[in-house]
Amino acid sequence: MLLFRLAVYVPVLFLIAIVVVAQHHTNARDTLRDATRRTLRWLWWTALLLAIMFGLEFVFIGW
Repeated sequence: MLLFRLAVYVPVLFLIAIVVVAQHHTNARDTLRDATRRTLRWLWWTALLLAIMFGLEFVFIGW
């Protein structure tokens, strides 16, 4: 189930990044390059926030 969620989450995140980045660029090469960077940054933040969430769950709820 996790693999399916990731298979949906990553392309959708990339498409959102294209829309956000395309507002600042005039050509496709720069847009896709920066959208890829932004997607990787957002994936990093997602992983960090999930780790914090699971850490808080462990602290407050327990194992």
